[in-house]
Amino acid sequence: MPKKEKTFSAGDILFKQGDPCSSVFTIISGKAELFYEINGKARILGRKGEDDLLGANSVLEGSYDTSARAVTDLTVSVQSADEYIERLQRSGELSPTAKPQAKVSDSFDEDDDDFNFSFGGDEEEEKRPVSKTPVRSSRRSGRASALTRRGTVVPDEEQENTAESSSALVRVEKPRPAPIVQKPVVLPAEIKRSPIKEWLREGSDETIAFGPVVLLASVGGDDDGAIRDELYRTLRQVPNLQVIVVDKAVADTNPRRGAMQVRAWLEQHNADVGLYAVLDNAGRVLEFHTVRPLAGNEPQLFTAGSRFFLPVQMSDEQKTLLKVFTICAMPPTRLEHEQLLRLFLPSLLNEVAAYASKPMVGLANEEQAVNLTAFANVLSWISLINPAENRQNQAAALYEQALKLLPPYAPEYVFVNRQVGLLHQMEGERRDSVEAYKIAEETFKKGLSAVSEKYQPEAYGDLNLRIGNVRQKIALQTGSGEDFAAAMTAYRDALKTLKPGLHTERWADTVNGLARTMQLFSSYSTKTTLLKKAVELYEKELSVLNRETQPLLWGRACNNLASALFLLADREGGDPALLRRAVEVFSDALQVYDKAGAHQMATVADNNLKRAEKVLARTEKELEKNKNWLDDILNDSDPDSPNANQENPSTDDEPLVFERIAVFEELDEDE
Repeated sequence: MPKKEKTFSAGDILFKQGDPCSSVFTIISGKAELFYEINGKARILGRKGEDDLLGANSVLEGSYDTSARAVTDLTVSVQSADEYIERLQRSGELSPTAKPQAKVSDSFDEDDDDFNFSFGGDEEEEKRPVSKTPVRSSRRSGRASALTRRGTVVPDEEQENTAESSSALVRVEKPRPAPIVQKPVVLPAEIKRSPIKEWLREGSDETIAFGPVVLLASVGGDDDGAIRDELYRTLRQVPNLQVIVVDKAVADTNPRRGAMQVRAWLEQHNADVGLYAVLDNAGRVLEFHTVRPLAGNEPQLFTAGSRFFLPVQMSDEQKTLLKVFTICAMPPTRLEHEQLLRLFLPSLLNEVAAYASKPMVGLANEEQAVNLTAFANVLSWISLINPAENRQNQAAALYEQALKLLPPYAPEYVFVNRQVGLLHQMEGERRDSVEAYKIAEETFKKGLSAVSEKYQPEAYGDLNLRIGNVRQKIALQTGSGEDFAAAMTAYRDALKTLKPGLHTERWADTVNGLARTMQLFSSYSTKTTLLKKAVELYEKELSVLNRETQPLLWGRACNNLASALFLLADREGGDPALLRRAVEVFSDALQVYDKAGAHQMATVADNNLKRAEKVLARTEKELEKNKNWLDDILNDSDPDSPNANQENPSTDDEPLVFERIAVFEELDEDE
């Protein structure tokens, strides 16, 4: 049957995602693009040109899995889905034993033939024999003049008899891919550009959006590539996850240098995360390392969770853990990745939560603790992005369990002590317990004992910052000068290594904590030395922070500076200049919070501003009365004065009251 020709103008839709697959199109001239929609947003997959097929890979599924539209004026030949199936049956291409053709469907490129959004690449599916019962398709009732059953074409007469006993459904056997299809496409490690990416971008002003991309390095000692191929097949089962493989293993045993090598490949291949594995001497355990691209110039503070251990021969639970750890290693910078985290990750966690919460048999203590830490990080992460999946208590128990197994030299040791200390601090805040705060302090100090001030300056400063925060809370409970002094000492130790140009946010937190401690401690003395020093520190913090790029930190510094000015005005007899400055700075904080949408902080700043304005109004009223005091006396002593012998009007003799001004201790996580 001759094919029909049809023309489309630029922008015309050929078919939509989810529509019944009724036709297959072959491009004669012009270009078309394929796209799919997520939450109403179009994600362009790529472009097609002359002789390319559109819709062919959807014939056996019954509905189009993407949408297609003309980019230029387009001429295509059209054949019905029935005609296309018959052609494949006649040629034998639809037989389960047929070898896959180079271009049967609208796959983008030979290097990208595994691009799909389903659970593909399952090893069990490869080994599963062809079903004797053909696959049913209710979307194509009455289609085709033959049935494919176990590779045999059934005559029309037998089809009629079969249809009576099978609800008249046309049954087409979906071809099973040959094992070679599941082999990874190996890319060279040192390519300078991506031809596939450039081809997809050609003639398009829109950004091409893929799903998250994992770069998988080869495994040293895996001469035949069997381990690498198995890892590839496992990761390819994750929906909408792209996996590319480089033909080179990471040879350097130093994780930092290995990460540098992988980051070079990440940039070359435009991947979101790198994954490489090192085989132990016995050839039974793989030490995995996940590597992210560097964000800005700041190094990562802690690297816990970037490595984990799994045996070479993995069980189903261990394969699921590989998927979980890989997904959580990627920063959620795109819609596709966010969908993986919100939709796919919870189901994986349910599969392995009980298994992953116990030490893995066959691993050393450190290896077991590393896996427990990595899984606790996953639970904390999912609790953050999806509050309905709150697993913080389970994460806390795993951190505690890992801490008992970790040696002090393990890279995760400092991080886990920090996490456990924060959990005890949260418990202290919940119960208002000095005892819990002290446990948190001791835990932070254990982590600090394993940190080098010279070679790990940011971690050293961060832990001292945490100790200062806990000591400050203890001092507020006890009112002890020693506790206030201990908090100030910890903050000062943190500032020895934290620099405003390198560690801006932690430096600002430390300066703010030190200033706040001084401000609080000054309430126990009539002297203003510490209060004036707090004002100086807040001013220094504001000189470093950027109002536009760091609005919450900048607003916090403004609010606390204004509160210190307000208290200083009280100590100095209601100094109007200090009160006016406090009102001005409170106003700045309120403007920043309103613009940033930080509603809770804006409410606090607004209340502080109203209190300061109220006291300033009273102060100025008192000053105005005092200014006219001498004139009032002279006028009262003059018998010719018009006010003489008249009763003085009543005056407002209420004393000035300095209400408490809220001081921000730390930023609200929700804000």
